[in-house]
Amino acid sequence: MRLLVAALGFGLAVSACSRAEKPVVSKVEIDTFEGREIVGWEAGQLVGRLEAALQRAGFTLLVDGAPVPKGARPWRIAIAARIDEPDPQAEAPGSAMVVLSFKQKGDPDRFEVEGGEQTRAASNEIEAVQAAAVKALDLSLAEAAAEARATIDLARLPDDALAPKVSDADVAVRAAAVRLLARRQHPAALPALLERLASDDLTVLRRTIGLLVDLKDPRAVPQIIEASRAKNPIVQREIVFALAAIGGDEAEAYLDVVATGSDDELIKASAEKALSELRQKKPTPPRKPSP
Repeated sequence: MRLLVAALGFGLAVSACSRAEKPVVSKVEIDTFEGREIVGWEAGQLVGRLEAALQRAGFTLLVDGAPVPKGARPWRIAIAARIDEPDPQAEAPGSAMVVLSFKQKGDPDRFEVEGGEQTRAASNEIEAVQAAAVKALDLSLAEAAAEARATIDLARLPDDALAPKVSDADVAVRAAAVRLLARRQHPAALPALLERLASDDLTVLRRTIGLLVDLKDPRAVPQIIEASRAKNPIVQREIVFALAAIGGDEAEAYLDVVATGSDDELIKASAEKALSELRQKKPTPPRKPSP
């Protein structure tokens, strides 16, 4: 499952799209579909659920052979989906996660949105387990489709019009605005991202740190460090490299401490490498002229 932690180019070449001009989708395809045996679906059923979610979010889907509307630049969408089975006996919810990758023909850049939801099964009967899994998947698809539509709509806005959207009443609009501003390295994204660092959900945490890497604001470093505490070694390793990418004196000092004092040899080695990368990027101070 690809995650948004991966920093991607985001030069959305969007024609003047508005709520009155629905974005057009010419192709939907599956990248990966893990856990399909839980719901007993074929690949085409996932595509059908996604297409329905896209239509509800305001996209126009072209049927095979349909002409592209004049002036439209159709989107091609790839989906990666994962379903985890609920366990009623352990009172563990099932979960679904989807990543939608949007790309336009002739444009090397793309953007990705995620949706993730949890649901509990009413019992351990197979029908109840399947119903909970399907519900989680449908909610995830709806979340991702709504954020994708908001992203396309907001991408055309200048910074001064986009910044207020981080406080919008619509969850999808808020999420899209924060991501767009982070990739534009606009400081208006920082408060919302710092708030998300308190999440106990590792997927949310990773996604947030990826956006903070895009933002590259050293003011985020102290809270990223705090968020790394008591996390598993894999997350801690990801965080040390994120700190190196963000940079700044505080990040450098922390990486130096971990590189010299961590009890975990893998984390220590990762910090050493991250510290070396950070220092290589630092500008070399000008040489003083000879007397």
